[in-house]
Amino acid sequence: MRFNGGMSSDASASSDETIDHASDTERSRPEEKGETGQMVENVEQTASELADSGQERGTLRDVADSLGISSAVALRALRGADEIKPLMATRVREAAVRLHFPLEELSDEADHRGVVAILVNTMRNTWISDLVRAIRIELTATGRSAIVVPTRRRVPEYPVAADTEAIESLVQLGVDGFLMVSDLADMDSVFAATGDRPFVGIGCSKEFVGRIDTVRIDDEVGQGLLVDHLVGLGHREIAHVGGVGAAVARERADAFRQAMERHGLGEYARVEPGDFTEQVGQTAGSMLLRGSRVPTAVTCANDVTAVGVLSAAREAGLSVPEELAVAGYGNTSLASSGISQITSVDPNSDRLGALAAQFLVERVSGLETAPRDVAVAPSVVVRRSSSAGPRPETTKRKRISVD
Repeated sequence: MRFNGGMSSDASASSDETIDHASDTERSRPEEKGETGQMVENVEQTASELADSGQERGTLRDVADSLGISSAVALRALRGADEIKPLMATRVREAAVRLHFPLEELSDEADHRGVVAILVNTMRNTWISDLVRAIRIELTATGRSAIVVPTRRRVPEYPVAADTEAIESLVQLGVDGFLMVSDLADMDSVFAATGDRPFVGIGCSKEFVGRIDTVRIDDEVGQGLLVDHLVGLGHREIAHVGGVGAAVARERADAFRQAMERHGLGEYARVEPGDFTEQVGQTAGSMLLRGSRVPTAVTCANDVTAVGVLSAAREAGLSVPEELAVAGYGNTSLASSGISQITSVDPNSDRLGALAAQFLVERVSGLETAPRDVAVAPSVVVRRSSSAGPRPETTKRKRISVD
């Protein structure tokens, strides 16, 4: 089951239902929309949404979604590929014009205009692969390619530092610009190393709004949907594992507290310090589950942390979801695997990547405006890990003394 925080054209699995956050009314199941399982939005609605969000130009993904086709098919149609039928090619081009897709940036398949560097903290986060795929699809339309560069390094005098030497080398090699995924360590050094190259942040903290172009996850909506879901099942004792390691983690924890306050459950809201790793998630989960006040549900900073909490629940002898509900963030392959089946916030990675790539291409092409900020509305995909209400309260046995 998928709960949406805003308009979404992504189709959930065939067994899912899509419930709109604003109206709380059920939409048709994806399988009723046709064999593709994809929900098709008309072009007029999509164009209206773009205008409302202040976005002047649509992405390749917007064009594809408006017609219920893949980005790859849309790109081949715009390039005039022989295998695309004339009627489809016409419809795609009309949609591109109406959505203000920058056709002037479109390249031939053989063109190569440059390279974009995607800066990440680590390659161990499976969410990054979803983003990189979306970024590369959008960049391909303009004849550009992307390389992924881990920037996190450890040095004796400082716990975590950015590999500015690698970034400076990329500048010397002539990359067109940089896309930053989440928050990097030592950002002042990162900005200094990138020089005057265009720089766009994806899924980063609100702290960067106004400094660079930012395409963020609307964590207030994401955490709000998670808490709404759990409260709807009857949970009140809800905890959050996160708030440590990056500014975006602190903002996600704050969003959890705000959601609990909105339901009048502020006194029950607990945040157990944790970062984005499985090991720390397991440690934080153990602290929560072995205390005197054990929550009935736990939300986590990401899916990796949620896996750690699942391990802690197993060690504590609590079954999921019957005795403990667990939810993650990111909707990665970890969450959707048949073993874990973790409820998770879907940040709409395709949308995040496409918008960020478009922003960067516009800057590379000479656009000079104030830094832009877009907060993409996520949705929640409900799976087995949070499919039950709170466990029954256990009555402690009274001690009876026998003389």
